[in-house]
Amino acid sequence: MDMSEFGVWAMLAFWGSAIGGIAFAITWARSRNRNPATRDQIINSLKQRLEKGEISQQEYANRMAKIEAKNGSKTE
Repeated sequence: MDMSEFGVWAMLAFWGSAIGGIAFAITWARSRNRNPATRDQIINSLKQRLEKGEISQQEYANRMAKIEAKNGSKTE
């Protein structure tokens, strides 16, 4: 392999990593706003916290209303 072939491979490696890095950054940025917990998991967690006395009935109702409001806005 002479120096001109090395330059071509180095250029391909550089541009490949640059484009791959940009694609990875875009994918990562989009996934940051997603909630990993499902709606059912959140509701079950709230029910458990209510049963344990960690939150009041009013707090439970407020949070359930927020969940329902978010759920309703996505279906419209």
